[in-house]
Amino acid sequence: MKRSIYLLSLLVFLIAPKTEAKELQALFTHSSFYNAAEGPYVETYLKVFGPSAEYVKNDNGLFQASLQVTLLFKQNEKIVDFRKYNLLSSELKDTSGLIPHLIDQQRILLPMGVYQLELYLKDNHADTTPLEYAEVLALQFDDTRLGFSGFQFIESYKATQKENMLSKSGYDLVPYVGDFFPSTQKKLTFYTELYHADQALGNQEDFLFRYYIESFETNFSLDEYSKFSRQKAASVNPLLATIGIGTLPTGNYNLVVEARDKHNKVLVLNKIFFQKSNPGMQIDLSDLASVDVTATFAEKITDVDSLQFYVASLLPICNMLENQFARNVIKTVDTKKMQQFLFNFWKNRNEQDPEAEWGAYRLQVMQVETAYKTRIKHGYETDMGRVWLKYGAPDDVVEKKHEPNAYPYIMWHYYHLTADQNNRRFIFYNPHLAGTEYFLLHSDARGEIFNPYWQYDLYGRNTPLKNYEIFNVDPGYGGHAGEVIIR
Repeated sequence: MKRSIYLLSLLVFLIAPKTEAKELQALFTHSSFYNAAEGPYVETYLKVFGPSAEYVKNDNGLFQASLQVTLLFKQNEKIVDFRKYNLLSSELKDTSGLIPHLIDQQRILLPMGVYQLELYLKDNHADTTPLEYAEVLALQFDDTRLGFSGFQFIESYKATQKENMLSKSGYDLVPYVGDFFPSTQKKLTFYTELYHADQALGNQEDFLFRYYIESFETNFSLDEYSKFSRQKAASVNPLLATIGIGTLPTGNYNLVVEARDKHNKVLVLNKIFFQKSNPGMQIDLSDLASVDVTATFAEKITDVDSLQFYVASLLPICNMLENQFARNVIKTVDTKKMQQFLFNFWKNRNEQDPEAEWGAYRLQVMQVETAYKTRIKHGYETDMGRVWLKYGAPDDVVEKKHEPNAYPYIMWHYYHLTADQNNRRFIFYNPHLAGTEYFLLHSDARGEIFNPYWQYDLYGRNTPLKNYEIFNVDPGYGGHAGEVIIR
């Protein structure tokens, strides 16, 4: 996700090529901030896994690793900023015990603009190919509008005694590099900044930070992981906060921070993706036992087949935990448990009127069933049905069933897909030239299938275009798919 007011941290696993020598392993992330006196800057966070580096004896007779780090920021192939330095590990008496990881942070002042960021990482003590990483990044801040910085995940922090590279807002922040949190990680600590609240709200006016965790798949807020922080509006309002994630089930999530005025109106929000692994959190169907469905819409549905259909139809909008629950409940063929799950699902989304929420969704399910059901699949099980139920009806539809050289295809265009995704497209195609089902081939929506070679697959009907070394595919006369989806 990229927003116009900040550069989002992006986790990248740097994978070394296969060689006989030890493989260097590292994680790299970055984020951006703004300083009124100096302007925007990018922070880079690098974590090298200690055991993957080569340790040799130094002049002190102790073992030490040495890594050459090169950071380049380019614009139109011109180098705007260049950093080349050696990252040294701590000195060890021997390497038979626990070897600590190497953490490096850099802070680079850059003018506003779009850059090509390149990273090269080489082990000075090993004859191996350097790790390489490149990404296009946009660094943009508005000097007058309310906006957030990027996020920084925090490993630990303490009050600053003397200003240093790790210092921000009176704290030394040791970065947590990456967006994966294992079961041993019980807390998620983060830092972000809000800019120009004094201009937007008035100096020293009360406002509220709300920060919470939401499901990545459904953008549904998890209320038990929601907190608040009250502050007075200033030119820069930092937020250093922690959310307990010890009981957070395995899944994909967003950390969300909102700035709200004194009337509780959301003024601006920011979010960042992360993953949690928590295999100890098992699905327990007894958790549904306390759900009372007496005199509810769910109690009226008594047919087992109908209940299985309705519960399964929720899968396109379930978060990961709900998805596991739904599948397990369906297997029980237990009428009451399915009723309880169905009611509880919608009560969590609209406590005041769950029946209205269910009614609106059920209407969509039946429309999808009519439009996309096949001989072997329900409508919600098809790619088109799933996308419709998850995101709603598309704003624009382009249907091409007889385009030269192309398989039949349909494109859906969403002007506003989610709160933070605009102008997103989906391309479905029928590679079998039979039946009515169209399969998702490519989308530029976050979390969906992203196929950089989708045009080869789409326009390979008569002439197979499977040579992925050729990047300028010519779909032939009458080919229009590339005009709709650029990526």
